Amino acid sequence: MGFVWSDIKPSRLINSNRAAFWIPGFAVASWGPFIPYIKDRFALTEDHLGLLLMCMAIGAMSAMTFASALLTKFGCRAVVRVCGVMVALCLASVTVMPNFYGLCAVLFIFGLNSECLSIAANVNAGALETLLKRNIMSGLHGVYSLGNTVGVFLVAGFLGAGLTFVAGSLLLTSCIVSVLIVLYCALIGSHYMLTDLSVVEQARAESDDSANTQEGKASTEQAPAKKGPFITPILFLLGCICFIMFIVEGSMMDWTGVFLTTVRDVPLHEAGYGFAAFAVMMTICRLTGDKIVSALGRRCVMTIGAIFATAGICLAVTVPHPMVALVGFAMVGVGAANIVPQAISYAATETRVPIQRGILLVNAIGYIGGLLGPALIGFIAHRIGLEYTFLILASGVLIVSLISYLKIRSGSLDAIKAKANTQIEAQQAAAQQA
Repeated sequence: MGFVWSDIKPSRLINSNRAAFWIPGFAVASWGPFIPYIKDRFALTEDHLGLLLMCMAIGAMSAMTFASALLTKFGCRAVVRVCGVMVALCLASVTVMPNFYGLCAVLFIFGLNSECLSIAANVNAGALETLLKRNIMSGLHGVYSLGNTVGVFLVAGFLGAGLTFVAGSLLLTSCIVSVLIVLYCALIGSHYMLTDLSVVEQARAESDDSANTQEGKASTEQAPAKKGPFITPILFLLGCICFIMFIVEGSMMDWTGVFLTTVRDVPLHEAGYGFAAFAVMMTICRLTGDKIVSALGRRCVMTIGAIFATAGICLAVTVPHPMVALVGFAMVGVGAANIVPQAISYAATETRVPIQRGILLVNAIGYIGGLLGPALIGFIAHRIGLEYTFLILASGVLIVSLISYLKIRSGSLDAIKAKANTQIEAQQAAAQQA
């Protein structure tokens, strides 16, 4: 059953969106600690394990071909609930799947539904920013990052500490805990997700019309509707920003440990500190990012953030000390934290394309970077060294700062309030003329 969004407290709308962001972050991270057990159970080689992970990626890419149509027809809440249940079932199936090929199918479905969840959560967030005229995207992405962290530590804690209460199986216990958390967020936590995106398109149309005179507005309403472009130049640029930043995030996850052990001679058991420094700072800065964006503006946050991330990569590479490298990776987390959320938030303001398609396109271009990035970095590092490869990555982030400065509007709280006041004044003037 649907509801009128304006009758619901903003805090409830936002909390439901938080639940939707939590699910994919927590679920994907919960799967990670299962990998060594799956590898041991089926006696998998590295090639077979790579095929398993590729099934997840193929599923995620497949979701992007129809997620926009699902959101248009059924709304965000229905997609989150159905896909959340499917993700929970896939997590439960991991422990009982009898053969390798069945596991491949499960991971394909898992990747497909996880990506549908992420897209629905982002579309709902962009819609709420339009309806509530508030910056909320960075904080919601912070919940996703927090879900990642909690998922890894919770499941790894169960598996590592020997805590069990179901049939003596650590793996099954961890899986049940993860499934219950995902089901709660999907079925109960997401209750106030939007059920109809047409209200968002109406609000965006009114926002565009408010700057026109009453006569101009009337002529616009009488003109026949034109089919918009599939993708606009600004959406392509935003996709390129996400493409580069997804490569950065992937490189921090996959290559900081290699850098610390092979270049800085850090002991193997301390190799994870580089990614930990990056991830912790990214989570903190995303959770506080909405206030920063409201105060400084979207363009300032994205531009300065990209410059700060560039400086962090250069610091980690050029100063030959492990602690300085950790500081550099933490700086990358601080700088990169709000770039992708604000790029997606800005995509939601492109009124020439439906909001669900615009956000989907930006996510899709970025996701390609996330898939190709770690392998591409390894390919280049093999030929020129990891230090120079990181410097090439830094130059890419510098391009992000340039695009942000030249093409992104402010998006500060003052600008949002000024735009809202302009809309109210235009509506009052139109009512007086009528």
